[in-house]
Amino acid sequence: MKKTVFLCLLLCVLLLSGCGSQTAQNQAEPTPEAKRTISAAPDPAAADHFTATLYFRYQDTDLLMQESSELTILPNEPREKALVNALVSGSKTGGEALFPPGVEVLSTQVNNGIVYVTFNEALYNRYENESDQDPNGENALRRRLAMDALTATLTESGEYHAVQVLVRAESQVGSSMRLKNSYFLTGNDLPCDPLLRSEEHLMTPANVAAAILRAWQQRSFDTLYPLLSSQEDYQLRPSQALFSETFAQSEMLLAYSLTPGSIAPDGQHAVVCVNMTLRRADGSERVVTAWPLRLMREACTWRVSVSTLSSLMQMNGD
Repeated sequence: MKKTVFLCLLLCVLLLSGCGSQTAQNQAEPTPEAKRTISAAPDPAAADHFTATLYFRYQDTDLLMQESSELTILPNEPREKALVNALVSGSKTGGEALFPPGVEVLSTQVNNGIVYVTFNEALYNRYENESDQDPNGENALRRRLAMDALTATLTESGEYHAVQVLVRAESQVGSSMRLKNSYFLTGNDLPCDPLLRSEEHLMTPANVAAAILRAWQQRSFDTLYPLLSSQEDYQLRPSQALFSETFAQSEMLLAYSLTPGSIAPDGQHAVVCVNMTLRRADGSERVVTAWPLRLMREACTWRVSVSTLSSLMQMNGD
């Protein structure tokens, strides 16, 4: 009897041991889902693409040219951050760099129609080749153009009306993150209010016409040369040295005013009416009223042909 009970207990122990071993084996066997590698990185296949209008400085002028660009955004990446990253990366068509080396976009947020953009502290760095000798205000101009380009790019869609720039300054923890007015080299350390869209430096027909007249008035023909057409009258286009020498003999532009201008239905040319007071070589003056200055659209810029400029600057008659 005792032997029978012992055998029964031994059989139960063996059965329980087998079940436990089988259960542990089943738990150790990975499921198909567990075999897959889980990554926190976004799936590139889920990326979205969109066409954006960006603004960059046009050569050495004080104008901002438009640039159409195809951008890619990954899931959960704000569209606004992709736009600012594209500005920091630089122009693909030859526009000048907007920001100093080392600038990074840390984040973007939107609230009540304002885009909040946070940069790292490198935004306050000096530009490459920046000189302390700056009689023409180039250092301040570069910073103004950078902020105008940022604001114009982010407000281009019409969804937002202002941009608040923030800077995470690790060396000044505890101070306001808002961009300081001293960024513009004003000597004022007060924080900046949200930046509004400004058309002062956008490459509109009127602004290009004003840049042409201003360069003429200042006899700055090297500044005027980049605004010459590279297509029309190509055979007539002189070298920069010859251009400066030839047009240095033009009449003196004493004063001018102009209209906003109008753009042709096909968008390929525009006309801005110019009023001028000129001084001839003999010292006499003459007034020109409503002279139609014709500009041509080239890529994303407005330019003037050599023949048009010659007529404007070397007109004969009273």
